[in-house]
Formats: sequence, C-alpha cells, structure tokens
Amino acid sequence: MDELDLLARALPDAPPPPPEVVARARARLAAGRTRSRTRVWVWALGAAMATAAVVTAITVMAGVVSAPAPVLVQPRNAELLQLADRVERLPDQRGAYWWEVMITGDRVSAGDYNLRTRQRIERRVPMNTAEQSTILSYAATALPASPADQRAWRAAGAPARVKPRCAKGNPADECRPVRITVRLYDCGWYDRGDAQVGDSSVASFTLADLAAIPADRNGLLAKLREYHRIWVSRGFEEPFEDFLPLAGNLLSMPIRPQLRAAILRLLAELPDTVVHGTATDPMGRQALSVTFTRDSAGSSSYMHTLLDPRTGATLARVGYAPGSSGGDILSYTAWTPETRWTAQRPPLPKSCKAKR
Repeated sequence: MDELDLLARALPDAPPPPPEVVARARARLAAGRTRSRTRVWVWALGAAMATAAVVTAITVMAGVVSAPAPVLVQPRNAELLQLADRVERLPDQRGAYWWEVMITGDRVSAGDYNLRTRQRIERRVPMNTAEQSTILSYAATALPASPADQRAWRAAGAPARVKPRCAKGNPADECRPVRITVRLYDCGWYDRGDAQVGDSSVASFTLADLAAIPADRNGLLAKLREYHRIWVSRGFEEPFEDFLPLAGNLLSMPIRPQLRAAILRLLAELPDTVVHGTATDPMGRQALSVTFTRDSAGSSSYMHTLLDPRTGATLARVGYAPGSSGGDILSYTAWTPETRWTAQRPPLPKSCKAKR
C-alpha cells in the first residue's frame, strides 16, 4: 500500500483522479523517497563518524589517565646538588680580615670515668699578606662526660687536674693533663708570618691563594691535580682518586660561593660520598650530614662533615662512635657563629698574653 491507496480508502466517495495526475503524483513520491533515504543515510553516517570520534577521544584520554606516571629518578646525592644550586646564587662577601673561631672537643678516658675536653682556638688572617696572622688559643678544659662519670670523678676525690689515659702512640699533646672547669681560661697568642688560613690537608693557603682557585669543574680539577703532585713530591703515595675527597676540607675555608658550589658538585660525584640527612651539630645547629670517604671495612666513615644548609660552609666535623647511628660523639671541631669576614682586625682579649 502506498500513499495514494491510503487516500482512496480515506475518501471512498471522491471520484478517481485522471491517469496523468496519478502518474505525476507517483513520480514525485518516488523522487521524494530517494531524497529522504539519501538524507537519512548521510545523517546516520555523520552520526556514526561523530560517535566513533568521541569514543576514540575518550579511549585516548582514558589511556593517558590510566598510564603510569613517569618515574623521576633523583641523581646520586641530590641533596648536595640542590645545596650547590642554592649556594651558587649567594653574593660573594669579602673583608680585610678573616676571623675564624673554632671549638674542638674530645671524649677521653681517665681510668674509671670519661671526660669531655673543650678548647677554643681563634685565627685572625689579613687579606694583605704583608701583615701577620694571629693565632690565639685557650688552654683545654674538661668536664665529666655524663652524670655517672661525674659520680666516679667525685668518688676519685674530684681532682682539679686529670691526666687522660692515652693509647700507645698517641701524640704527647693529646695526653697532657687537663683542668676540670666549666669556663675557659689561660689564653695566649702569637703572630704567624705566612698569613696562612685553614688547615694544610690539601695545601697551604693564604686568602689570595683561595681566591685564585678556579670555580669551574675542569679548572678546579686541574688545580687539585696540581696540589696532588705537590703531595706526591713529598712522599704521598695515594692516587689522585683518594686525594679528591680532601677537597671537602676547603668547605670550612673562606671561599667564594661559586667555588663552594663547584666543590659540592664534585664531591657529589665521588663514589664514596654519602648524604646522611639532617643532623644537629655540637653547637645545636641544624646541618646536612655528609661523609666523603669509607672506612677500611667498607661502611660509611664515622667522621661526618656537617654543612650549613644555607651557605654550604662546614659547621663542624664530628667523629661518631662506630655503630652509634650518629649519637655518640667521640671528637669534633666546630666553627662558631663568630667566624666571619670583618673590616677591622679583631681585637685580642686583654687577658691573653703574647707568646714568643
């Protein structure tokens, strides 16, 4: 049944149309069906394509969301590298004099009890090498190391001076009697003609020598090789790779921030460097604890360098008892907050006497 048959049944009394009218009507209807089917097919195809595109987009998005996030691999000793980045941006500070104030401490045995010794040492180093540097030291003092040690000390008669029990082969100055007292006393000073700063574990330095060390990696390595050759000429037999960790000793010296950053990056590359995390130094300051060497057994050395987390300078070097997890201090050297550049030569205490 088509549309004309439907009309005929709906209007039974109407006279039938002429044959030519019926023919024209059927032709128009046939053409309309064709166009309608074409429009429907095109719409359906477009809708299917759009649906496929949406499904594809959702699938892609779901794949992105469900895919595991890339793992960011931190480089070895990342804390040292991050510290170097911060230090490198610090301004360089200079003065006419470098004033270095150190406190050294040791735990020593006095027989039935232990003592903790303490000594203050100051160094005033001029930028002008025509001037002499000054070393000022206070006599070592000591206190019982713990309440139990204090009871034992009192039981021994509370002696005012105690001679430490030293192992065979210890330097004589480490075995001298120490005074039991809570305050520093008896200081003296003398002038040095070479205006040396810091220790001589790497080389002997003046302030000008330190300022001349290159701050780029290749230049720094070349300079360290030069220092190593000097050591070899003096009988030092260790290879350069074993000499490199000594560069960490420069971190306690008055070097510019860019050089300090270069040294931190170099130390971070060394195979034995280990970052132990945050620690508290003997003066109660927060620091980054690092070791640059390992002991003969292959474990991390018990001698830790504690770095200022802001400047990268050494706050202290601390020797911990093996196996103490950084809690039992055997010895230390700490640089006090008085250590700094100054425009005026720091005065000597009036109570200190000149030494000849």
